[in-house]
Amino acid sequence: MRTLVHVTHEAVHQAGGIGTVLRGLITASAYGEQVQRTLLIGPLGSAESDPLGADGEVLYDARSGIQTADLTALFSPIETQYGTRFVYGRRQMRFEDRSATVEVILVDTERAPNGLDDFKYYLAHEFGIDSRRYEHEWEYEHYLRLSEPGYAVIDALCADESGACHILAHEFMGLGVAYKAIMAGNPRYKTLFYAHEVATVRPLIEDGVGGDIAFYNTLRKARDEGRYIESYYGEQTAYFKHALVRQAWRCDAVLAVGDLVVEELRFLAPEFAHKSIDLVYNGVPAKKLNMEEREAASEGLKNVCANLLGWAPEWVFTHVTRLVRSKGLWRDLLVLNHLDALLAARRQRAVLIALTSEIGRRSEDSVRSMAKEYAWPLVHREGGTDLSPSELEFDLQVRAFNARSRAVRVLFVNQFGWDRASCGEWMPEEMHFELLRQGSDVEFGQSIYEPFGIAQVEPLGFGAVSVVSDVCGCVGFVERCRPVQDEYDGFIIAPYTRMAEGVADPTVKIGSEQVELNEHVQSRAVAEAVSDALLGGKRTRRARLRNGFATASAMSWERVTTDWLVPVLKRLE
Repeated sequence: MRTLVHVTHEAVHQAGGIGTVLRGLITASAYGEQVQRTLLIGPLGSAESDPLGADGEVLYDARSGIQTADLTALFSPIETQYGTRFVYGRRQMRFEDRSATVEVILVDTERAPNGLDDFKYYLAHEFGIDSRRYEHEWEYEHYLRLSEPGYAVIDALCADESGACHILAHEFMGLGVAYKAIMAGNPRYKTLFYAHEVATVRPLIEDGVGGDIAFYNTLRKARDEGRYIESYYGEQTAYFKHALVRQAWRCDAVLAVGDLVVEELRFLAPEFAHKSIDLVYNGVPAKKLNMEEREAASEGLKNVCANLLGWAPEWVFTHVTRLVRSKGLWRDLLVLNHLDALLAARRQRAVLIALTSEIGRRSEDSVRSMAKEYAWPLVHREGGTDLSPSELEFDLQVRAFNARSRAVRVLFVNQFGWDRASCGEWMPEEMHFELLRQGSDVEFGQSIYEPFGIAQVEPLGFGAVSVVSDVCGCVGFVERCRPVQDEYDGFIIAPYTRMAEGVADPTVKIGSEQVELNEHVQSRAVAEAVSDALLGGKRTRRARLRNGFATASAMSWERVTTDWLVPVLKRLE
């Protein structure tokens, strides 16, 4: 019997991409065949009335009086030892039309468990992590409190099993439990670190001069010179996430979600450079559409645009994302600025639907009020329930673009959702989010930091052209799975980290002026590639739908499990 324990902050409620990974992976048939028991362990949240969510069943919670003799005998001694509280039960994981039942154990981390100071001492002694530097960081303290009681309850639940038990730490949040397992030294437990990003790298790119262009050219230089991140960027241990991840090479296996994440980890330290790092990509959903369904969805989006703008475009582009700097939304406008002239020369028009928000989902009442008062989303206002600070910044860029463009219009919808309840009365009743994905002609995703990028390639399987930057982790997976380039133009890689001729010497530090010039040059090349992809007629679109679906199907969670995850588990056993 093989047991896989996922240590994650998204054990119940999805807060980001890791939740999508868990649902896709655990519900895959290949996963169910190879992993007989799945445990999710994480911190207990504040939802006292429904701790395991709407689809969960609580089997043990002493505080609420839910317990049996067997479970009480199992959990109560550990609760007493650490002065903490457990909630244990089962929940359904659902992804598309698949589901799976998993066990969930939540640990109350509001209070420090007994013995935490001793654990921190051993963490410093054996791993070189000085917790005194990070105790003011709630995230550090929060997830460290999970470590010892979390490991103890895993050991209790798996004590009578004869098979392998793997403890998989998702990102820095799960590393405390993994490090405790390593300290305990029980050979039954194999520890794995799953890098969904490299926490040290993200701020260097998002906040540093030159962004991805400077960072990845530095990484390439370091690879040739045999140097590591602190040689170029200085001491990083003040950052608590770096301190935790820096020691993750000690796990029995290190998994990376994309090819560049492997390189970023090897850039961290020599221990990673000499560590075998396994690629375990994200899977991509694939739903087969016929050409009539695809074109009906496309026509529906054009009608939405016509209702709002008074004219129907020939092309509808989309970018569905969170509104954060790493997503590189300004690059969409750079490409569209070049594409505007190309489409105008052909007497064609396009609309980019930028579905992005900084603060999450607005209420139905708020949306209705904004639409009635000042024609949202055609018009935005600062403050209130409308524009947050970052949304205002993007809206100003959109207004400036729309004021000077001739053939392309950007529609900024600062809302998550694509239906009448989410967007108001201007949205047709039959519209829903999947139709936005199915009807898009081009999906943009030119991020400056994107360890994988599921959203960028979701519409690819529906026949859209996916435009991604060359730092997106999905590039490696798509390259493995897509038809040969001369048969398929549905995937455009924007080469922003490649320095255009005459822009700058990539071996020197790249400043903002060179970056802006390079983005201008490379975005023109991207616009030309998009323009060429839009030239074909129905025969070309039919081939793109066929090839896109074949590519997405080859990027399934079934393949991720079979080809990448399970071989690692078997090797450790």
